Amino acid sequence: VTNPTSGSPLALTTGAPADGTEIGLTQGESMMTYEVSYDEEMSDQVLGPVAVFATQESFQLEFTMLEYATTQLTVFFQNADLISDELSDPKNDLYTIGNLADGSGSFVDLNSVYLVSPIPGTSPQRYTIVGLYQAYQSEPGAVKYTRENASVLKSTFKAIADLTRDPGDYMGQVVVERNA
Repeated sequence: VTNPTSGSPLALTTGAPADGTEIGLTQGESMMTYEVSYDEEMSDQVLGPVAVFATQESFQLEFTMLEYATTQLTVFFQNADLISDELSDPKNDLYTIGNLADGSGSFVDLNSVYLVSPIPGTSPQRYTIVGLYQAYQSEPGAVKYTRENASVLKSTFKAIADLTRDPGDYMGQVVVERNA
C-alpha cells in the first residue's frame, strides 16, 4: 500500500486501499500494540519522582494472513529470494532461505503494513485503519499446516521511524472514520 502524505489518512475505496498492493484477508483477531517507555527523574529532596520523560516508543501489528499467494509469501519471507518457475506445470515459486548463513548481516526489506476493519453498526459503513509506514517482521514467522484447513501465515510487523516524514508522524497512523 502506498503511504499517504504526511498528516493525511490512508485513502480508501469501499473499504480497500485506493492504491498500492492489497495482500488480502486476515484470519481471527489482529492486534495493534503501541508502547511508550518512560524514565522517572528522582530528586534528593522528595521521595517520589519529580518529572517523567518519554524515552522510547514502539508500534506493531500482529495478524494472521489468510490468503496464500505470491504477494503474501514475499512479504512473509522478507529476506528470502524468490525464484519463479514459469515452465513447470503447475507453476512453482521457490523461496530460498539462508541468505544470512555467512553471518555478514543484511539490510532488512521494509514494508508498509495497513489493517482495515469495518466499524460495526455504522451507516454508511465506516472503517478503522491502522498503518505502519516502514515495518519489518520482528517475530519468527509461523505457518500452520493442517489437513482440514487452509495454511495461514502468522506475522508480527514492527515499525521503524520513517525520517522522510514530518516530525511527529514518523511511525504510522490510527484512523477512525466518523460520520460528519
